[in-house]
Amino acid sequence: MTALTQPVPIWLSRTFDNLKSPQLWLGLVGIASFFAIWQLARSLGLMLVMPTPLEVIEAIPQQVSQDGYWLSWLASTQRVFLGFSAAAVLAVFLGITLGMSRKARDLGFPILEIFRPIPPLAWLPLAILFWPTAETTIVFLTFIGAFFPIFINVLSGIDNIDVRYIQAAQSLNASPRSLFWRVLVPGALPSLFTGLTIAIGITWEVVIAAEMASGNHGLGYLTWNSYMSNSLTGIIVGMLSIGLAGMVSSALIAWLGKKAMPWWRQG
Repeated sequence: MTALTQPVPIWLSRTFDNLKSPQLWLGLVGIASFFAIWQLARSLGLMLVMPTPLEVIEAIPQQVSQDGYWLSWLASTQRVFLGFSAAAVLAVFLGITLGMSRKARDLGFPILEIFRPIPPLAWLPLAILFWPTAETTIVFLTFIGAFFPIFINVLSGIDNIDVRYIQAAQSLNASPRSLFWRVLVPGALPSLFTGLTIAIGITWEVVIAAEMASGNHGLGYLTWNSYMSNSLTGIIVGMLSIGLAGMVSSALIAWLGKKAMPWWRQG
């Protein structure tokens, strides 16, 4: 078979399909419109304090070449990953445990419901006293921010599973293990990934605020340091970096969801 007749690689074919997606182009139009309105408002004399988009674009090479910029990306990403991962593991475990046992729910849910409305940053004074370093304090706050959205969605996902599926599995003499893996887990996955998507956004919000309050590096500290040095373009670049990091994280969760739930993607 010659090179001219070889099939197109799957990854290249999918790339072409994505480029033809109306959703992609509408999103790009929306982003371009936002910056166009920003530039127009600035040209009309509004938002005089804000730099123009062109000034921000011109400042990007200087900002990203600063010492510590990419290390700030790495530091914030590590904190998000550690806090989010720990929260996901514990939230899934507790959500499934309380979802499958009425006694466990009656015992554990009330205290969790008391803690749930407390904002993550309200834990900051206690976390500073409890944890020995600023790093563990920030990771703990990200854990708190991610835990409850995942937990509540796992619990809701199990509650919303049609009881007829469980009864059908039991009538076929399914073992508790088969019931768990073949009925409860697939039934709860959509709610789980909804919770993960919400949690990853909250986690980035918390880690940035915690870095501004008690960090010495990270994207939050970088943005706050730009404010302290009166660099408006630095503030905007920092904010855009945070937004980009959150968007990439959410896209990763969505990709994992499609891999874990091929039937949901086709639906």
